[in-house]
Amino acid sequence: MPAAVRAQSRVAARLLRPAALMLLSLTALGVTAKAQSNDLGITAGGYFAVSNPLSLGAAWALEGTFAHRLTSVHYLALAAELPIAGSFSSSIPTLSGTTIARSYTALFITPGVRLRLAPSFPVSPYFAAGLGYARFNRQLFNGGTSANNSLAFDVGGGLDINITSHFGLRGELRDFNSGGLGLETVVFGRQNNLFATGGLVFRF
Repeated sequence: MPAAVRAQSRVAARLLRPAALMLLSLTALGVTAKAQSNDLGITAGGYFAVSNPLSLGAAWALEGTFAHRLTSVHYLALAAELPIAGSFSSSIPTLSGTTIARSYTALFITPGVRLRLAPSFPVSPYFAAGLGYARFNRQLFNGGTSANNSLAFDVGGGLDINITSHFGLRGELRDFNSGGLGLETVVFGRQNNLFATGGLVFRF
């Protein structure tokens, strides 16, 4: 191969190397962005039946939420989410505790949507709403149990503190509105079940 041709090949290789590196970087960024379209939040805190005038129904609570980003525009991101929230045994009996029930636990599954503000910022607030299912399990004084199911919807909001691109802290307040607790629903109407939780969020 003539020397001139070899020289031109070396020059072309030097010119193409930065372009190849840039293409690889863009590809990696694209994969990273795609990989971060999901998040999983795991939070814990307190449960309060705030609309029951006889008792707050206070109990420990645990919540897990999976979300998948649907679209984003400027400083807004819309995601589909699936929250699953449950309370441990209520430490304060409800109205049915004066008759046959000692306490209750609650479970809520309400798929819906989440609107996030400034998702790429260090601090990112969000709002959520959904519609789904509630289940109340009552512990009876005779040692048995009874269950009530109900339609439920939720509204809430929270704040994510983004520590890294894949990990952060989350604080959330979510209200599950439901019936189905039993006698309380007949007397007082639908119940507001408030979850105040905090924990971790993982993005992938």
